[in-house]
Amino acid sequence: MRYRDFQYIRATVFVMLAACIVSACSPRMFTYKGDKITQKNLRVLLKDGDQKGVWKTDELSIRYQYQMTPETMNFAGTIELLGGFSTGFDRIVRLGVYLLFLDNQGIVIDNALIYSTANYPTHNTIPMDFEKTIPIPEGTRTISFAYDGDLAGLGGGYSIWFSPSKS
Repeated sequence: MRYRDFQYIRATVFVMLAACIVSACSPRMFTYKGDKITQKNLRVLLKDGDQKGVWKTDELSIRYQYQMTPETMNFAGTIELLGGFSTGFDRIVRLGVYLLFLDNQGIVIDNALIYSTANYPTHNTIPMDFEKTIPIPEGTRTISFAYDGDLAGLGGGYSIWFSPSKS
């Protein structure tokens, strides 16, 4: 084998290894397009002006505020673990929180990743703040949320996930 062939093999292995490491550290890139959100209490009607609210499940609370412009939404908030999840786990290993854009019937038009531990590598403590400007898909009338992640603590690890269309 020639030295040039060895360099090519080594570079290929390095690129494959780097891709595996990056994909393992990133949150899963889910798409919820086409899902139907049937739980009306998990849908938030969009309104003009400065709006605030709280969306929560048994595991997670999202305190949010937003301001809409004709084409974008300035969206900010804080994510916190609830109940035993807040006391039993001291670290977020991986977390992806998604904002779901819904039409009048609760069908997901699009989704946007609003928080990811991959985007905030030094911010894996609780609570977690986020701020984003997001384009609003045409036809959006309500929003909801979904999440997927792994927690860690002295007692071990635990996976959390929530999709309002599959709960």
